[in-house]
Formats: sequence, C-alpha cells, structure tokens
Amino acid sequence: MNKIKTIFIASTLEVLLVLCVGCANLLLKPIYYFCFYNVLYGILLSFLIPLFLLRKEENVFDFLGIKTLGKKQIFILVVFVVFSVGGQIIPKAVNGEIIPWNLLPLGIVPLIMTTFFEEFLFRGFFQNKFEKEFGSITAILVSGLMFSLYHVGYPRFRIFEDILLLFAVGIGFATAYKLSGNNLIVAYFVNLPNAFVTYMLKFEQFPKMTISSTIASIISLCIIVVVFIANVRANRKER
Repeated sequence: MNKIKTIFIASTLEVLLVLCVGCANLLLKPIYYFCFYNVLYGILLSFLIPLFLLRKEENVFDFLGIKTLGKKQIFILVVFVVFSVGGQIIPKAVNGEIIPWNLLPLGIVPLIMTTFFEEFLFRGFFQNKFEKEFGSITAILVSGLMFSLYHVGYPRFRIFEDILLLFAVGIGFATAYKLSGNNLIVAYFVNLPNAFVTYMLKFEQFPKMTISSTIASIISLCIIVVVFIANVRANRKER
C-alpha cells in the first residue's frame, strides 16, 4: 500500500509541476510568472506539500538529508562540481569560445531559488521516499527521471536530446546525494554551479532573467527561511 501511495504522490506532483512551469512560461507577465512559478511550482508543490507529507517523520530534517558536511561530503562535492562544471567550460575554453559571464548576475538569485526547489523535492523528498520503498538504485533512477521530465514544462527544453541529457544529469545529482550519505547540502551545491554554467552557455533556453525575477526570488527565499525557522522551533518544543 505504501508503495502505491508513493507512486501516486510522485506522479501527481510531477504532473502538477509540469503544468505550473508550463503555465509560467506561457504567461510571461511578471505577476503571472511569480504566481505559477515561484508560488505554485516552488513554494507550494516543491516545498510546503513535501513538508506537510513528511509531518509524521520523527525528524524531518534528517529524513531530507539536511546534515552538516564532513570530509567525505566535501570530497564528493568537489569531485562532482569539477566534473560537471569543467566538462562544460573546458571544451569551450579550448575551442576559444566566449563564455558570457555578463549574463550571470541577474541569474544568480533565481537559480539559487530554483536549485533549492529542485533538490528539496527530487532528492530530499522523492529520492528518500523511493529509497525507503524500492531501494537505492530504483530511487536514483526515479529521481533522475522525474528531474528530467519536469523540464518538459520549459518550452525550450522539450527536445528529446535535452531530456535525455537532463536524465543523465539528474542521475549524477542523485548519485552525489546517495554517495554523500543522503546529504541534501551536497546535492544542492553540486547542482548550483552546474545551473550557473548551463544558464550562461544555454541562456536562450531559459526564461529571461530580469530585476523583477530577482526580487520575486528574494521574496520566495525569505518565505522558505521563515518556514524553516518555524519548523526548527516547533521541533525544539516537541523535544
């Protein structure tokens, strides 16, 4: 019964994610984009609903993999970042191609926010849920697959080759998460530099980053911090 429930929850959330991201990229006015992307896709579906579904866990933060970093975690983090970032930048540099670093400033905060939602949901929630019910290998594959398929919501990531590449990338993030001892901080900081580089090299596939998107992302991150603080205080009171 728990396995069926896990599959049902994952499938439902995945469909809703794609719909919200798709609507956000169809209705590009800042207020609509904020509602569908930041509020519905991010804060509600990727953050608050998983937190609510985990409310019966003895320690939500341990379940999600929110732990301190040790030497093992730092080593895995460095290896995966060097591999993912270097694999994209080095070939470009060798060929003398110009990397548009000037695009990065407006993308920093939105990418910090989006990366958090991705890792919190696909690694912290989905991967742990599937690992609990189906084992590590299945969890890694499902996490990678769900990560790639949610990008169907982005109109310019709907090419089969891109989805296949994102599946491989998602497997990499999921593997880093598992090898680190299910540490969400490692997964997050493996994903984030990769997101920065991918944005600069394939900026035309991303939604246009503006000052308004930065402001909206700051608001979303502030809400996340407030919810986290409230959860920490609630956990302390229970203990």
